[in-house]
Amino acid sequence: MKKTIVVAAGILASNCIFAAGFGLYEATARGNALGGALVGSTGDASANYFNPANLTESTNVSVVAGLTFINPFCDVYVDGRPQTKMNPGWFVAPTFYASVPLPFDMAFGWGNYSEFGLGTKYGRHWDLAGDTLETTMKQYTFNPNLAWKPLDWWSVAAGIRMSYIQFENFKEPHHGESFYYDAYGITLPQYSNAYHLKSHLKGDSWDWGYSLSTSFRILTNLTAGVVYRSRIRHNIKGDFNLRGGVDTPLGRVSQHEDLHAGAKLTLPQSVTFGANWDATEKLRFGAAVTWTEWSSVETIRFRIPKYGYSEHLKWEDAWRFGFGCEYDLLDWLSPRISYVYDRDPCNNGTTMLPAGDRHIIGTGLGFKITESLRFDLGYSLVMMEDSDRRVSLTTMSGETETHKFSARNSFSHLVSATVSYSF
Repeated sequence: MKKTIVVAAGILASNCIFAAGFGLYEATARGNALGGALVGSTGDASANYFNPANLTESTNVSVVAGLTFINPFCDVYVDGRPQTKMNPGWFVAPTFYASVPLPFDMAFGWGNYSEFGLGTKYGRHWDLAGDTLETTMKQYTFNPNLAWKPLDWWSVAAGIRMSYIQFENFKEPHHGESFYYDAYGITLPQYSNAYHLKSHLKGDSWDWGYSLSTSFRILTNLTAGVVYRSRIRHNIKGDFNLRGGVDTPLGRVSQHEDLHAGAKLTLPQSVTFGANWDATEKLRFGAAVTWTEWSSVETIRFRIPKYGYSEHLKWEDAWRFGFGCEYDLLDWLSPRISYVYDRDPCNNGTTMLPAGDRHIIGTGLGFKITESLRFDLGYSLVMMEDSDRRVSLTTMSGETETHKFSARNSFSHLVSATVSYSF
């Protein structure tokens, strides 16, 4: 029994991290309202995220700070049976950026933001509590960049992406199973719903990758850019705790485990292309396309004392398309609107994050308080297509049970606010 539970914990760790293949793209309120379409031209210190090569646009010291509040929820069914709605509440993604112009047409920038993250929470004792009850994963990127403008129409940049990941998961191993014992020719009577266990898995990791980017001016009113982000190889270290008991013919047997756990995993590389067009002095359009190489993450190997396990994923490369526009309605007010299509890369069954292709409608307002001070608000509605997944659980008898996990009426609210100041 001990081995089965520990191995199940390892599977849990792999799903928890890579359900975050649904990356976070919420960098600023303006960027959210424009569908991330600021790759060709950004205009402030948030270029550290959208395209560090655009840091050379600014001739003044610039700082940008903001928050995005995220609330995902959906209706859940297991084998056609309705469950408690999945609603983990609100999550906060903070961001901070700074840029400083340097001599010789160079610029230095710093960015703090999140590239990945997830949160799910289901009702206690739901039908797939053996897979997960609650999962939270947070990732933060600390990103210094150096940009250079060798020609009037061309800029390049390079940066280091220091990544910190923290994840936490709760579940009820073997929830709903009958007691099972069959060894040495002895088969003991079975008791229904015999496992009353709760597990807690928590871990974190620091590691780093890099980014390379460029931007160039095609026409006086048309700019374009490309951003490459490398893989980041994380070495997760954490703890696994198990508490509870199992009903047997001899009475309830208590379970108590405290183990160290670890996993090696790689966050995938990506490439973003984008362009921005100033149609008039007041009307601007932008587009951005991101390709993420999820297919490169084939196997996750994790380490637990005396046990080991490998999880084989069948993920596909994913594309994300974003289009946005903004209009200076007044000297101090700029409304914005956007549409994003974000493809689901996941084929493997998991309840860590409801899957499904995403359609995102974004809108927002920009306020010019003074020549140096700006305030932006954004709201996005994420609509996920209905999806069905086959989720497999290994029982105490060693058999594999497969269940149909369905997510319906899946939405997320994104509310963001950003303050920008130029010295």
